[in-house]
Amino acid sequence: MANQLYIASAAAPFSDRFQEMLDMLMTGAAFGLPTTLWLTDGCLAALSAMPDNAALHQLADFGVRCVASDTAQGSGIPVESLSAHDLKRLRDDCKQVLVF
Repeated sequence: MANQLYIASAAAPFSDRFQEMLDMLMTGAAFGLPTTLWLTDGCLAALSAMPDNAALHQLADFGVRCVASDTAQGSGIPVESLSAHDLKRLRDDCKQVLVF
């Protein structure tokens, strides 16, 4: 079970807070906090239209679990595909949920 769940919304990649969120993810994971990043369908669509973000590809190296809906279109970012039921359960089981 992840202690923290970060949900990146469709607008997230266009905000200044997106890089801040990635930094928070990596910092928490570096200190051993079980952390998950849920990239919503809209966020993945926005990311696929943008230049590649190297930090997103490094998250797994920091121990961050990246997930997306099993209905999401591929974006080149390594994510674990989860059903709507599994995503809801993930959200319900986390101690803290942060939406960006």
